[in-house]
Amino acid sequence: MFKRIHPHARIWIATTITIGLVLAFKPIANITTQVVNSNKGVLVAYYENDYQRFAIEELTKRGSIEQYPCLYELWTRESNWRAEARNKSSNALGIAQLMPKTWINIKVKPTNDGYKQVKAGLKYIDHHYGKNKICKAYAHHLAKNWY
Repeated sequence: MFKRIHPHARIWIATTITIGLVLAFKPIANITTQVVNSNKGVLVAYYENDYQRFAIEELTKRGSIEQYPCLYELWTRESNWRAEARNKSSNALGIAQLMPKTWINIKVKPTNDGYKQVKAGLKYIDHHYGKNKICKAYAHHLAKNWY
């Protein structure tokens, strides 16, 4: 049944579900909205911190704001959007939980700066899954519990 739904409708359905989940489990006082006009229409993106707002801005510049619900879920699962997040068993660091070798492969120095981490995480996804293929990375994470 889901295969018969137009691809753009799937994006709006995923966005609606994500927004509903965010509103259901987070206090409304901590959520801010940003209305984004893209070539695919108007999207209301919700964010709870400056790193999420920055990610929305980066995706808007790339013309791939419709990927934000996937990015939001992916990095919420990885680090809860905490720049200081560290995985003791793998030494993964930051919002995107990049491994030490990953930082080297994407030619970015590991940092505690959350804004640079967002850029590095997007660069990793582009390098590993293809340009603006965030939902593909998220699907892999759902299947394998890593991306």
